[in-house]
Amino acid sequence: MRKTLDFLYTGAAWLGAACVLSICLLMMAQAALRPVGVMVRGADDITAWICAGAAFLPLAATFKRGELVRMGIFIDRFSDRTARWIELVALAMCSAFALFLTYALGNMVYESYVFNDRGQGLLPLPLWIPQAPVALGAAVLAVALVDELVRVVGGLVPTYVQQVRDRHAAGDYSGEV
Repeated sequence: MRKTLDFLYTGAAWLGAACVLSICLLMMAQAALRPVGVMVRGADDITAWICAGAAFLPLAATFKRGELVRMGIFIDRFSDRTARWIELVALAMCSAFALFLTYALGNMVYESYVFNDRGQGLLPLPLWIPQAPVALGAAVLAVALVDELVRVVGGLVPTYVQQVRDRHAAGDYSGEV
């Protein structure tokens, strides 16, 4: 199960990276084609839609690696037992929010599909297509948060805390810069 979940987080991060690469390629195509008078129709719309996917898809992997902003400065001031309870409360609240966000975004995608919503810009693309990666990223983040909640309830150190400790032990303080 652990390998499957880690593959899910990494796969979503790679999809996010593919979104960033596609934005780069689209912008390069625009720049290369502009001198010969060719315009990429709807490039701004496509870039905005892909940007949303690029923001949401890697969230779970970033969270699991301990690279999202968290309350470490606050939590580290408490004893291990108190810090664990604070982590549990925070993970429970974040899990609940992420599950609700996943539901809301999934419902938005579904309604866009059912009502055949289309983009208002130059490309009348069905909106469920660019909305789906955002909902998928939220769903994978919800899975990662519940995964961490289960780990901490089981008495284990959160993965994101262990990742930071491992980086510090190796002399890597780049996350603190």
